[in-house]
Amino acid sequence: MRRHLGRFAAFLLLLCLPAMAVADCTLPELRTDQPPPADGPVRVAVGFIVADFLGVSDTDQRIDVDLRMAMEWTDPRLEGLEGCRFGVSQVWFPPVMLANSASLREAFRISRNQVAVGEGGRVRYVQRYTGWISSYHRLERFPFDRQHFTLDFLAPDMDAQSLLLEPAEAPPRISGRLNVEGWNIEGVSLASVVHQLAVLDRPSSVLTLTIEAQREATYYIYRVLLPLSFVVAMSWTIFWGSPERFEFRIGLGATAMLTAIAFSLSIAGQLPTLGYLTVIDKMLIWAVGLVFLSMAESLVAWLINKGGEGRASDKPAARRLDRTSRYVFPLLLFGGWAAIFAI
Repeated sequence: MRRHLGRFAAFLLLLCLPAMAVADCTLPELRTDQPPPADGPVRVAVGFIVADFLGVSDTDQRIDVDLRMAMEWTDPRLEGLEGCRFGVSQVWFPPVMLANSASLREAFRISRNQVAVGEGGRVRYVQRYTGWISSYHRLERFPFDRQHFTLDFLAPDMDAQSLLLEPAEAPPRISGRLNVEGWNIEGVSLASVVHQLAVLDRPSSVLTLTIEAQREATYYIYRVLLPLSFVVAMSWTIFWGSPERFEFRIGLGATAMLTAIAFSLSIAGQLPTLGYLTVIDKMLIWAVGLVFLSMAESLVAWLINKGGEGRASDKPAARRLDRTSRYVFPLLLFGGWAAIFAI
């Protein structure tokens, strides 16, 4: 009998513990619109984990990410409430926002959009964001570019003398397995600066999360540049034909020109549509230009070989021009590509 009574008492105690915990988590009267009292600005430590990097839209200038953010700050008014949880609307919450244009979803807005109170009034908030963020990256070096995608966080309603955003002690991390294709994610960093923003009339604390990535150019090398080099090489066969066979040479050059143009149009859908030229655009233009120059060389060789209008025929000179072109044009193609890549 005593054993059963002891078990019943223990059961009642377990039932009372949640009620006791709720009673201990009664919030004191405080104004949520006023920051915690502090000697100097309120310091908010922010940490990030890049859980996934889903893709990059070059034309729309945005990235698709999955971020986990943790913020910590100290509110002396919450001392003695260790282990308690409150909704973000019940306590003072840092008015931090993302400066980039974005279409983000908060995973914990409804179910667990709460802060946890630790020892000494240390408040911790964890949130997960998924969606598109504007990246404002430049593509002059496409597809051999390396990008630094930056995400800027700030509190526009508070100046730097009232609130400072600073990196958390734990450095930002990135997941070992990412779903992005065509990119090598090299690292992530977090930095805090105070500067005057154009849209604000006072200096503000800005926290910048930078994701470093390099594009994988292998696809464009094997699917664009290598086939294009074969098309251009087809026009070089002109230099092995007889200068007298002008119709054959010019026909071969026209075929190569049309093939190069058709090839450029066919791959246009795989390249970003921009208002400026990229590296691969310049390489395409240079290759098509060399095909046209090979046709011009064929015409010059034919005129030298034919003579006319008071000029004597010079067949050896025409053949020397062809032999020289056999070496000059390949050097022009690959040397021009190398120069475009190096600039």
